[in-house]
This record gives sequence, structure tokens and C-alpha cells, in this order.
Amino acid sequence: MARPTEKLVSILGSSYFQPIANLVERWLQWKHHRPNKVQSGFYEHGYSASVILLLAAMFESYIVRLRFVQNAQIPPSARSATDVVLSVFPKLRHKKALIDLYVLRDSIFHNHLWEIEYSCSGSPNMLLHSASKHSAYGDKKYIARVNPTTRRTKAINVNIVPTRVDRRDVLKAFDTIWKTLLLFESKDRSACYVSHQQVRFRGRTLLFSEVFSEIRNAL
Repeated sequence: MARPTEKLVSILGSSYFQPIANLVERWLQWKHHRPNKVQSGFYEHGYSASVILLLAAMFESYIVRLRFVQNAQIPPSARSATDVVLSVFPKLRHKKALIDLYVLRDSIFHNHLWEIEYSCSGSPNMLLHSASKHSAYGDKKYIARVNPTTRRTKAINVNIVPTRVDRRDVLKAFDTIWKTLLLFESKDRSACYVSHQQVRFRGRTLLFSEVFSEIRNAL
């Protein structure tokens, strides 16, 4: 007798949740120091960048799932993640925030190169004199979404200098991603069901969304 066959699609999705929680738990063991205008600190920007990249990877996984489930609604010309989201949610209220998220992701993942001049005054503070980005980095969305004076994005105000990224940027990225995933869930749970997902954190079982509060409480 032939065995019945089954199918699955290669979506990682919620498989990222526990690794992200583990990384955040380890990160929050380090004492938080207020960042200066030059950098946020070795552990701070290292862990912050890592968490943001994993959050973005998790989010992209759900976008792939959204494309799979809502395929009839998504044109073949929708190549980028934001194209897919906007094909399904053309009136997305936080569209600019979502684009800002991808500017942040790109600046970290591609490690945009900045040349920074600073001085130290004998204290932990580093005084910024100038910062210039190498012309090889940045694209159309970067130009559209970044304030060149503040070196932050326009909608969610995240740092785009990789060494300046900190936990406040993580919170903004987390918030943007999570409210988008909840929107996916509200449309079709077969595409995305995240609100019930739990992780182990500091010996407790929490909803994954509560990891956000743990980061915020550590500011």
C-alpha cells in the first residue's frame, strides 16, 4: 500500500523567534551605556545590529509565505519585500516606516562605510566633527528616506551609521515589523500566525512580543 504524500513549504518564520530571544537575553546582560554622537559601544552596536538583521530575516520569511498564500494578488513585477507587502496592502499606513526599516537593514547588512572624524576630551564622550558616507553605498530609497544632517531615517528616526545603532533602533525595527506581521495575521492566519508564539526568556515562558518590552525596560 502506497504511503500518502504530504507537502510543506520552506518557510523558517517563527523558527527565528527563540534564537532572537536567546540573543536578546545574552545582550541584556551587558550594562547599557548611553551612546554618544560617534558610536553606541562595541557590544551595543554589535548586538543591536545582529538582532535587527535576525528580525529582518524573520520578517522576510513571512513575506515569502505571504507571497505564496496570496500569489494571485501579487504581480510578477513585485520583486522586493516592500513591493510584495504593498501589493497586498496598498493603503498601508506605515509604508514609510517599512521603507525606513529596509534602509536600516541595508546599512547594517552591507555595512555602509562611513569616515568619521572625532576627538576625545578626556571623558568617555567622543565629540563628532564630521561624518561622510562612501559614495558606493546607498540607493534610491536611501536618498529618499534619510536626513543627511541627522544621519537618521525620516519616519522612524533610526540611525543609519552602523556603529551608531543601538537598542532604541532595535525597538523601532521590532515595532515596525511586529505591527506589519499582525496585519498579515488579521488578513489570513494561514499566511501568518504570530500573536500566540512563545519563547523561553530568563527562565520564563513569554509571548515573543513581550521580548520587545524586555528590551524597552533595559533602556
